[in-house]
Amino acid sequence: MDYNIQTQKYEGPLDLLLDLITRKKINISEISIIEITEQYLSYVDEMEEVDLELTSDFISMASKLLEIKSRYILYVKNSSSEESDPREELFRQLEEYQKYKQITELLIDGIDEYDKRYYRKIEPEIDEDVSFDLTNITIELIEELLPKIFPKEKKKENTRGNEKLETIVKKPIIHVEEKIQSIRKYLEGKNGVYFDKILLSCDKDEKIANFLAILELIKLKEIVIIQDKFLGKILIKKS
Repeated sequence: MDYNIQTQKYEGPLDLLLDLITRKKINISEISIIEITEQYLSYVDEMEEVDLELTSDFISMASKLLEIKSRYILYVKNSSSEESDPREELFRQLEEYQKYKQITELLIDGIDEYDKRYYRKIEPEIDEDVSFDLTNITIELIEELLPKIFPKEKKKENTRGNEKLETIVKKPIIHVEEKIQSIRKYLEGKNGVYFDKILLSCDKDEKIANFLAILELIKLKEIVIIQDKFLGKILIKKS
């Protein structure tokens, strides 16, 4: 708020006065709200056009001052009561007000800065003097050029399906029971083995079979799994 006031005890912006009062730097009882209001009304009379934002700010600040003063007078009269100093609560309210005021100013500054930007439309470069001689273009020439422009794709032999079928046929069937026996043998005479070592050099189907085999051995209570930390290595040991 740019409007300044002048009293015997204070001269400056009204919102700063409110801040000083709530921080107990100025005694509210020494501030004349009537004098402040009269100064503002005199200021408004001199204005060519009423500033609604300034008026709104003044009303807000003046009403807050009035609230502080009235509550403070009651507080002083009843000083023996346990009621807290009203300036404490109003100080917190002022801090909130100042915070939102700063945010608003930042937003307004950002919008103003954005409005200053401008964009230049890039027009395509067109050579208006370009001309084409089409007198020598014939149907025969077009028929000759089309296959060169759009060549026909050669038909690929349908070998993909046969290769896939051959791969499936050649793939050995992996039994979970075989992996159970394999893990049992692997653990013989060992303190344990890490899970990722069992999966080493395994394809997808073998990994699945090994995983199912480990689950089955846990179910049979033949092995236990140990993990020292989250996402750490998994150790497989005999029960």
